[in-house]
Amino acid sequence: MNRAIGRGHGSLLGRRRLLSGVAAVAAGSTLLSRTGTVAVRQDIASAERSPRLLASLDAAIGEMQRRSERDPQDPKGWRAHALEHHAVCAAISNADDAQVHGCWWFLPWHRAFLAVTEWKLRAISGDPELALPYWNWSSDRSIPAAFSRAESALARAVRYTPDRSLMPVEVDHLVHDAALARLGVAGLSASDFQARTEEQIPFSFGGVAKPNAGQWHGRSRLETVPHNAIHNYVGGEAPDGTLGDMTELSTAALDPLFYAHHGNLDRLWEIWRGDPVRRATEPNDAAFLQHRFPFLWLDGTIVTVSVAETLDTRRLGYVYDSLSVLRDGAAPADAAAKPAAPRQPLASETLRVPAGAGGHTLRIAGVLPSDRPMSVEIVMARPNDPASAISVGAVAVGRKHDSLPVFPDTEPCFDVTAAVGLLAAPSALVSVLPLPLGIGQPQPPPFTYSGMAIVASPG
Repeated sequence: MNRAIGRGHGSLLGRRRLLSGVAAVAAGSTLLSRTGTVAVRQDIASAERSPRLLASLDAAIGEMQRRSERDPQDPKGWRAHALEHHAVCAAISNADDAQVHGCWWFLPWHRAFLAVTEWKLRAISGDPELALPYWNWSSDRSIPAAFSRAESALARAVRYTPDRSLMPVEVDHLVHDAALARLGVAGLSASDFQARTEEQIPFSFGGVAKPNAGQWHGRSRLETVPHNAIHNYVGGEAPDGTLGDMTELSTAALDPLFYAHHGNLDRLWEIWRGDPVRRATEPNDAAFLQHRFPFLWLDGTIVTVSVAETLDTRRLGYVYDSLSVLRDGAAPADAAAKPAAPRQPLASETLRVPAGAGGHTLRIAGVLPSDRPMSVEIVMARPNDPASAISVGAVAVGRKHDSLPVFPDTEPCFDVTAAVGLLAAPSALVSVLPLPLGIGQPQPPPFTYSGMAIVASPG
């Protein structure tokens, strides 16, 4: 499949053309009335035991892939569909109003995109019950077999996945903190959907408003880890520096596993929304609820989905088979697994731990992306006591793009209250350890930052 998805995309789905077409679409002109059956999105581990579902999914995606091979401009093709993600992610800078990453559009846009994907696949397959499976990477730490089988449309992607399982920190499973470990994904502890200040962005579940008076932007609690980390893991990097589809912004949606990955992120949103107190923090103003996302339909017309419509998955035509983070309530047996090869820290500093009974936050300022993608594990230990090491989180970033303004991240922040309590020391050695992103991958890129500190935070 042609990976040069960013070239010549204006002739098919120029972003300005698409956005200008929204004005001509009536407010209710979505496909919600055509969804028919409310289908069940299944854990891929369960879906693999349903040959009919996988056969229907494989055939529909395969048909779209073949159409793109015959005509890259075909609106019924897989490439045209993948361009939808490219148009709101890779083709524009963060300052553009249409950019859906780094703000409160991240979760609702991807939910709408997956729903439209399902509608297209149902139309192409003629199967009204077809639903995208999700990859429960909290329980299954490697690529599911269904997406790896030779000759399967689900495996048609460029991948340089490393020869290892996902680390606990890459799926946001913080095993040192009993309360967070029980959640399965630590980000589910976020109490507020919307960040009201720049400092709140990395602790919010849904991100900051767009636009906002401070022109703030940055990734929410889920968007760096586990979101970015799993993109990097699946796509990986070849020894010559070539990136897999999922690692590269412009090609990520070409990989069918993109949809299973984002299906699990979407499921986490439903799990988080199960708490009415937290759900009540979702914005209720028109700027959020009435915002509409445009998508190209199979016949070349534009359909839209509003944020308000994404807040009820049944209106979009699906529900999940389970809202438990861990399939059987327990973490995998290898939950504490470490990469086999020893790792030289990319950075390390001995930091003072402020006294006090409140909480503690580790802040790493001025982190800059490099010419290559990077995933790193953040480890704290007592000085001169490597056996005391505790994994407190991860940072995952894609490569920087020279053609666009740098897409800055919010400074990485980690709640290290539990780690500080376990270490019980006046200072801590903080190390940044690389996570390999490919078989035979070259030396990891440098970790560039301006400083780090452990600061006291409200308990």
